[in-house]
Amino acid sequence: MYRFLRMVSADPPCQSAATQRTRPMKQILTSLATCLALLATAPAVAQTACAGRNLITDLSGPDQAALAAAVAKAPFPEGNHWRAEKGGAQIDLIGTFHLYDPRMDAPMQRLRPLIAKADRIYLEATDAEIAALQKAVASKPDLMFTAGPTLPERLSEPDWQALSTAMTARGIPAFLASKFRPWYVSVLLSMPPCAMSALGGAPTGLDSLIAAEAKALGKPTLPLEPFDTILKVFEQIGPDDQLDMIRAALPLAPRAEDMLATMTDSYFRESHREIWEFGRLQSLATPGADPAKAEKDMALMEDALINSRNHAWMTVLRRDAPGLRLIVAVGAGHLSGDQGLLNLLKQDGWTLTRQGF
Repeated sequence: MYRFLRMVSADPPCQSAATQRTRPMKQILTSLATCLALLATAPAVAQTACAGRNLITDLSGPDQAALAAAVAKAPFPEGNHWRAEKGGAQIDLIGTFHLYDPRMDAPMQRLRPLIAKADRIYLEATDAEIAALQKAVASKPDLMFTAGPTLPERLSEPDWQALSTAMTARGIPAFLASKFRPWYVSVLLSMPPCAMSALGGAPTGLDSLIAAEAKALGKPTLPLEPFDTILKVFEQIGPDDQLDMIRAALPLAPRAEDMLATMTDSYFRESHREIWEFGRLQSLATPGADPAKAEKDMALMEDALINSRNHAWMTVLRRDAPGLRLIVAVGAGHLSGDQGLLNLLKQDGWTLTRQGF
């Protein structure tokens, strides 16, 4: 779900704890707004900054079989490029990953002729939406900070100590993290420290590469949703559920670097459903996890961050696609599943054909 990459200041967005303490609050808010913009739709980080391993290769035979079975149940579990056709209209759906990797260069080279022929390119967010989100967060502290009880008051002492350590490792001082809205903390926990230190210093993800090519060719780029969609999505999640998001993320935080490597490898094998199902199985396997609660939390996140947005995007495509040739470039996690974009298009009468990536 995630692509906002423009910097709102010359400073690195996620400073060390010591640096943050010396900065005026307005500058901190601007910096954190950039962090949100980078993280809310996935980060643009240097692949070389992290050296995790693929955790799927560590799974036992039965666990690998369970993962494969879960992936196979979902409609359209594979393929980073699909073409949808209906009544003379054509949509090329590109599943993207919002960080740069050298393996992205070859697919991008193959996409250039397609971009040149497109009438419009649709993205999760264009530069205008990115700038608007950053401005909103930087000017309205209550979007990220809570005026109520702080996290140390709402979490158990062991959970707060673990969270404080994890946030400090990611360059966010505990005194600041204690006042964050819980959903934002859970987003930060999904990022490994190695990626936080590299934010803003690397070439950007496939979404941005496609947008840059479109701009160079004079092709119009349009957003699929308003700039504040992510903020509204998290606002709809209740306060107790947000705390549960933190509790669920904490056991996985030390393995965030390996999780990032695992996701990247799955993406370039074009097995995007594998990314989601592996994360789900990891949550279920966490020591002390309540399987029913873990499933409920995963379903809540999928509905809020993926499914609801897919349905909203379909409204845009039904309105704008007739008679045109479009490119729709969105996070690969939006493609698969009963309520994935590909299945929604199929249900809407479109003919779908997998394309080379």
